Amino acid sequence: MHSSQIHKVIVLLFSTFHFIGFWHRGEKATVKETRIKLFYCIYHSLLPLSFMVGIIINDKLDKAVFLVEMSFGAAVLSIKLIVLIWKQDEIYDLANRVCVFSIRDVTDLTAYNDKLSGFIKFVFVYVLAMIFGGFLSSVVLPCIGGEKTLFLEIGFPLNYKSSEFAFWIAAIFLFTEIFLSIAIACFSIIIWYLLLTCSLRYELLGCELKKMGQIDGKVKVKTAERHLHNNFLDNLKMSIDAHVHLRRCVTDVGEHILERLMYLVVFAYYIAELFMITYFGNEITLSSDRLSYSLFESDWIEQPQSSKKCILVFGEYLQQPQELLIGILYPLTLVTFTKPMYWPSSSQIREFEIKDKPSTGERVGQMTRQGEESKNSPSRPNNLEPTPMETTQVTH
Repeated sequence: MHSSQIHKVIVLLFSTFHFIGFWHRGEKATVKETRIKLFYCIYHSLLPLSFMVGIIINDKLDKAVFLVEMSFGAAVLSIKLIVLIWKQDEIYDLANRVCVFSIRDVTDLTAYNDKLSGFIKFVFVYVLAMIFGGFLSSVVLPCIGGEKTLFLEIGFPLNYKSSEFAFWIAAIFLFTEIFLSIAIACFSIIIWYLLLTCSLRYELLGCELKKMGQIDGKVKVKTAERHLHNNFLDNLKMSIDAHVHLRRCVTDVGEHILERLMYLVVFAYYIAELFMITYFGNEITLSSDRLSYSLFESDWIEQPQSSKKCILVFGEYLQQPQELLIGILYPLTLVTFTKPMYWPSSSQIREFEIKDKPSTGERVGQMTRQGEESKNSPSRPNNLEPTPMETTQVTH
């Protein structure tokens, strides 16, 4: 037996949460630790609020749409922060239940560690990319150029566009909020790690089921047959217990850590993002389609014949509305937004094909009937010439 523990990188991430004050250190949080947690929750909720105020005061439509998308993302992170802070005991308990277990074979342990090491490498790249992007957007970009501007035109109590002091206060606020968001986004790494461990444990369970009852030849000679059966039965019971325990762990990951409210907000965020893009693309198509009607609502009848010809040519040109295309295939309209809801899944398509496809027995029966019909039908010898009627049909 070989034991598997929580990975040291995940343990380091837990220690980071303790260090910055997301989690308390004792069995119960003290008054000071509770105040720190409340401060984090209230302080990060100011980020989506600043985005909403920026949407109201911003005159440019494209920047307002961008702030709408960012406000959804900030709201998702705020809910993640609430779950991360106030579900510390559940996260610890679930991590121990999922990640602390025993592995029987050393080859399975090696394969398990190799897959985990690949995931940890991806985690390092993911964290470095977030830190680089946060540093670039909150520190480097505001200082580039003669005019100091924020990367995100948020709503702020002070006029940071005219006062340098207010600008640096707003920059510090945005800097702290972005790096607080990066720390919250690391919660997703824990969720990914738990889900990956559950999937790897299923693979390990499959390998253990394959190896049940397999014993070396030398050991098998010295071992009684009854002992072999008992050993197989014990392994089977252990595998069943491991499967039941693993199913409960996976269910707990879905019910306690990935809160239903978080799922709802994330779902609303992606739906809203797709809807905003397809809605404005649909508005472009409809607006360009109405141009021909607007053209012929003008006083074109009273114009000379040459102008009428130009209007008719221009009207024909306006018959085709402008459409934004995605990859030169799909129009960016509300039809594209609603179409995936009605597309059948691959399993449904496969089921439909299986229903319409004749079975092997039916195909064999059809081939047999065709063979019998060909035998019973009168055939002409190969050396006979075609009849005059057939010759006439061929020539015609």
